[in-house]
Amino acid sequence: MASEHVLKVEGMHCESCEKIISRTVAKHEGAHVKGFDLQENKVRIFCSDEQLPKIKKELLAKGYQLLLPGDEAQQGYEAGSLSRVMEFASGLISGKEGFVYEHKLLQYAIISLILIFAAQLAIYFVVFGGEASFLRTYGSILSLSALSVVAVIFAFYHARIFRKQTSCMTGMMTGMTVGMMGGFMIGAFIGATNGMFIGSLAGMAFGMFLGFEAGRCCGVMGGMEGLMGGLMAGTMGAMLSVMMVYDNLMPFLYILSGVCLAILGGLAYMIYKEYGSIEQEQFDVSAAKFLFYSLILYLAVAALAIFGPKANVVLG
Repeated sequence: MASEHVLKVEGMHCESCEKIISRTVAKHEGAHVKGFDLQENKVRIFCSDEQLPKIKKELLAKGYQLLLPGDEAQQGYEAGSLSRVMEFASGLISGKEGFVYEHKLLQYAIISLILIFAAQLAIYFVVFGGEASFLRTYGSILSLSALSVVAVIFAFYHARIFRKQTSCMTGMMTGMTVGMMGGFMIGAFIGATNGMFIGSLAGMAFGMFLGFEAGRCCGVMGGMEGLMGGLMAGTMGAMLSVMMVYDNLMPFLYILSGVCLAILGGLAYMIYKEYGSIEQEQFDVSAAKFLFYSLILYLAVAALAIFGPKANVVLG
């Protein structure tokens, strides 16, 4: 039988926390939050005794501990805890319960990356005859471009799945992150092979387009954040490559890519913490769609890097 439970909450700090807790509780039939007390860190939940352990477990994964009288808070679940991040990463990779569709999206990304690498090799041997000089100049850049494009597409679709639930704040953060990371990486790669002007245009176009599309779900603010993020990062990425062309540019591009991919991973974790796992009815991404957009964007970047206009001082 359902009844009201007054519980202390460890890890609740603000109104955003209240929304996350309310959404999590409301996923259970008939259960809902009746009120919060931020001063006392307490919540009033109406649910059955059978539902309460499940709700506690789900909230624990998000960093909120519901404590009955006499319970002690567990360590490792507070805000910023690496254990929670590792738990998310483990679920994403293994596809365990609660991460089925996140894992499927990751599979789409891996399949797309493998097929892009296969296309890359075919073009190298068929079009360029296996020239060693081509590989030295473009091999690392094209590989990093493929990895970056697929990672940005993954982050874009993972956030887009929750577009109907996205708040203004989350939408703005999503648009800015996707726009900045995508624009920074592509701007840096094309800046290295083609120079500041073409690199800036490519980084801006890539970052602004995906940033706007990722952020516009919450209206003009999210769209504007995506546009501004792509604009700033696209030009900065190209500028850094041009400035470092004689100063360990390739090691820097590997480091840059790793940091940007880690930030995109952080965005995926933020989306998960905010909205929970992807439900079957929400998952509207097909493998064909994921591959198509990844391949089209990658081929555009690769063609520009190889055949586009080049400044006087570039790689090769």
